[in-house]
Amino acid sequence: MLAQRFEFCLARRINSAIEARAIPIEQSVGSGGVMRKSTDMLEDLRSEIDQIDDALHDLLMQRAEVSGEIAKVKQARDPQRQGLVPAFRPAREAAILRRLLSRHKGSIPDRVMARIWREIIAASLRAQANFQLHVYAGDHQELVDLAHGHFGSFMPVRTHTRPSLVVHACAEEPNSIGVVPLPEIEEPKAAWWAQLAPAGDRGPRVVAKLPFVAGEQDISAYAIAAVEQEPSGDDRTLILVEFAPSVSRTKLRSLLKTAGLDARLVAAGRLMDKKVPDELLLEVNGFVGRGDPRLTALSEAAGDMIGRVTPIGGFANPILALD
Repeated sequence: MLAQRFEFCLARRINSAIEARAIPIEQSVGSGGVMRKSTDMLEDLRSEIDQIDDALHDLLMQRAEVSGEIAKVKQARDPQRQGLVPAFRPAREAAILRRLLSRHKGSIPDRVMARIWREIIAASLRAQANFQLHVYAGDHQELVDLAHGHFGSFMPVRTHTRPSLVVHACAEEPNSIGVVPLPEIEEPKAAWWAQLAPAGDRGPRVVAKLPFVAGEQDISAYAIAAVEQEPSGDDRTLILVEFAPSVSRTKLRSLLKTAGLDARLVAAGRLMDKKVPDELLLEVNGFVGRGDPRLTALSEAAGDMIGRVTPIGGFANPILALD
């Protein structure tokens, strides 16, 4: 109801601005008349821009009010759930951007539209919940820029020198979001992603892939937080698999296919002690919840070959921007 009311007001204000553009143009004789009409039209167009800016500003303020009402409804519905958990809904954010970009047309590139709405969504999130933003910086600042692009240009950031430190910070501070790099296919050290919390447990897990609207050459990263993954309609799920060293990856692929899991290998954790199972990070096409029967089927088919199979988050599939 709140969203419908906002969209109705948006359409009404935009239609008013369009109607205001109906500028009569009369023919004039002489260069002076043409110059005067041209100047008048320019001023009218500038006035139209001012009216549209005012309408947009009014709607942004109204959107903030509606967002505040949503926060109150959430708090009244479940007083025990406060902070980041009820406010941060990555799947809902993805649905908003998909809907808007599906109707977008004109000269403004998709990535610019997405960046504008990311700022709006981020401001709404900050208004509903106080949270910390932890980012792996390493030897460069690319992920810091990526974090600002997704969570707001003016969001304070705490940088860390290792991805595992970001995971630990988010584990210690439930009201926090982390940005970490995509895993390496062969992790040279202990895999930081193996420290993420399984679905249903307390702790951070992958909740988004950044940027949501990306170019072919854009750098990517994961966002992690102590919130549950929700289906957005077009998703990927990350699954941690511990398997015996004697099991070949060919055998594992066969087991996954038998269980009905369309998966690809994202990263492998090489453990020094071969008595301990190796760890694989798999990306599965679609949403896979904790109780998904396909996980049970995989465990039953594998028997002692697999020690643990658990989702550790996932993300709404990003949109590839061609402009």
